[in-house]
Amino acid sequence: MSYDISLHAQIDTGGPAPIDYCVDDIGNYTSNVAPMWTEALGHRLADLHGKKASDSSDALRQAVTDMRQRPDHYRAMNQPNGWGDYDGALEYLSELHLACLAHPNAEIRISH
Repeated sequence: MSYDISLHAQIDTGGPAPIDYCVDDIGNYTSNVAPMWTEALGHRLADLHGKKASDSSDALRQAVTDMRQRPDHYRAMNQPNGWGDYDGALEYLSELHLACLAHPNAEIRISH
């Protein structure tokens, strides 16, 4: 399994209904590192699904900061099968955080 994360916004084009538009595609990363994200966030990463980016920015900033300050703690959580690791998990979470800052009105969409 893996996580696919993107940020979406509704765009009014003047038509009968707004268009759903992907404003940023964070991409895909293995769910093997989900325990790291849960530890850093204090809740599951998947719990951000449907949230407004601006409402999630602070939690993401704190999680990224914690992961950067305690790399040994998180590296100890690397999976023995080699699918995903601390560095990749931190980079993915950092990309999500930056995307939320860039698109504060967007909605976070997570599938896994």
